Amino acid sequence: MLLIGSVGLRIGQTYLTTSLELLATTAFIAVVSSAISLILGYPVGNFLATLGAKSRGFLGALLVLPFLLPPFLIGITLLPLRGDDLDSNLGILLIICAHVVMNVGFVARIVASSQLPLEQLEAARLDGASNFLVRLRVSLPQQRAALAAAGLLIALYSATSYGLVISLGQGVVATLETEIAISSLRDLDLSRSFVLALLQTLLTLTLFVFAQRAGAKPTPVFGEVPSSLPSRLGAVLALLFVLAIGLIIWNIAGRALSLNGGLLQNLASLGTKGAREILNLTVLEAGANSLRNMVVASLIVLPLAWIAAGRQRSSLLYVLPIGISPVVLGLGFLILSGYLPRDLSGWWLVPLVQSIFLFPLAYQIIRPARLGMSREILEAAQMDGATKLRVFGSIEGPILARPLAAAAAFVSLASLGEFGAASFLATGSGATLPLVIFRLASRPGEENLGMAMTAAMLFVLLALVVVLLISRESQTPDRER
Repeated sequence: MLLIGSVGLRIGQTYLTTSLELLATTAFIAVVSSAISLILGYPVGNFLATLGAKSRGFLGALLVLPFLLPPFLIGITLLPLRGDDLDSNLGILLIICAHVVMNVGFVARIVASSQLPLEQLEAARLDGASNFLVRLRVSLPQQRAALAAAGLLIALYSATSYGLVISLGQGVVATLETEIAISSLRDLDLSRSFVLALLQTLLTLTLFVFAQRAGAKPTPVFGEVPSSLPSRLGAVLALLFVLAIGLIIWNIAGRALSLNGGLLQNLASLGTKGAREILNLTVLEAGANSLRNMVVASLIVLPLAWIAAGRQRSSLLYVLPIGISPVVLGLGFLILSGYLPRDLSGWWLVPLVQSIFLFPLAYQIIRPARLGMSREILEAAQMDGATKLRVFGSIEGPILARPLAAAAAFVSLASLGEFGAASFLATGSGATLPLVIFRLASRPGEENLGMAMTAAMLFVLLALVVVLLISRESQTPDRER
């Protein structure tokens, strides 16, 4: 009995140690990714604010493009950098680098939109302060709330980037999410999955508390940008990140154009199930599934985000769902579906789960825009007897069309590229486009990889067109340079 008790104690200690190591690894990746993204994104945002409207719109769109791409797709394109001897330390470094590339553009947009009036900065310079001191003592204190909110968002996303870890980590890097998936799908150990899910929730709450103490407050991502002081460092960093993004796009496009007989052959192959029919459905059918899920998720998220954004009291609680792992949500709904009637446990579970963690993204964009509206106009319309629907259609909707379009675009692209929850819930003929791309890219053969890269290239082009459209700024003569 003593021997059995001793063995049980050792197993328990190993179990606890491993779980805490997973928590530490996940927290390290999330915090370091967020910190580096903020540090590098700040000067890039200052540089964006010095550009004219057209240049700023194009460069800002290019920089924010990786933020809207599926994380696993970034991982696949960066695989050649890992080499043959990938250890856990190098894997973690590559994952952090990928997170930084994905999120620097988002931070830059936040920084550019939260600039102080140039007159205020120039006044500080006339008092003898250098550009560095002006930003350190004048700009940063007033931008702290915006940066804290952006940092929280990035940390939560980085803590739940399941697709990136499994594609770039290649089984060498283990995080809470990857182990939850292994414990539940491979080992059928739901008790361990539950413990790991609790640890991930603890990490989310900890990040939330730190952001709240820093005064995190949502700030417009796309809005009017005041001019700023010159930033040479920002210009250099912007160039480096543009080159990195260009290499990612070239890596995808180059393989789509060269493998399996070229682009035309790859496009024709999208109507097939891959070499030796390794898929359950064609790539085009998977794309149709993703489009359907996107429409449903958007119809759920956007009205709820609009209502929440109109509340007078703001709360970071609206951001918390981002920290709930899509894998955990997928697992939870997968278990729940076993208790539901068969007719109620179908494809709709995927967009429902997606709407939970897409809601904070829409709220982050819509909330500042609604707060910036003149309350007098709305109150005058209500006093004239206009209903809320009439006020939205005649006043709020037209005025806030741009942030609403940006929220819809972000939610739509994020839904199309979602991987974690779909890997649990979208099976068989309900598989989504990201799942199909990942399966094709992980199978040998030029035909499969060519199809995967072609589908990925189409996604990149779609994301680039969308972000270019929502990045356009209204131009007036006094804003042109």
